[in-house]
Amino acid sequence: MLETVFVRPIGDADWPHLAALEHTSYGPLGLSEGQNALETWGALSPRTCFVLGAPGEVRAYVLSMPFRYGGYPELGTSTGVWTGSPNLHLHDLSVAPAFRRTGLGRHLVEHLTSVARSLSYHRISLIALSGTFPFWSSNGFRPDPAVPAPTGYGANARYLTKVL
Repeated sequence: MLETVFVRPIGDADWPHLAALEHTSYGPLGLSEGQNALETWGALSPRTCFVLGAPGEVRAYVLSMPFRYGGYPELGTSTGVWTGSPNLHLHDLSVAPAFRRTGLGRHLVEHLTSVARSLSYHRISLIALSGTFPFWSSNGFRPDPAVPAPTGYGANARYLTKVL
């Protein structure tokens, strides 16, 4: 039997689940921001932040917001957001461990790309953490040699972009 998986807006009851998943994914790297920071990011652009899962569950999530091209957020702060920017910055994408390597991450990226196009963004940028470049590359993201390597996101982090 095929299971239907829903991409939906983030609801108030989802935030503790997002924070737990974010901590599972990024805590071991020293990059966890905590629930308050995640809620702040989500409030900046609710139309570009999503949960993947049936109501009451979070299998994966993505947080993205307008941000100037070539720049990126400092972890734990909401400085630098440009509401009029034609660049959408994918700040956070995480898939629950039980659902990794099932295509849910790719599904979220495809959904976000579709929404970004519908909202007239010109590109999506992100910081690829060490070891994640193959995933992002397979989803159409490329490095921009003109943008310096990001700081504060761990060793071998790279700024990537996808032109829409």
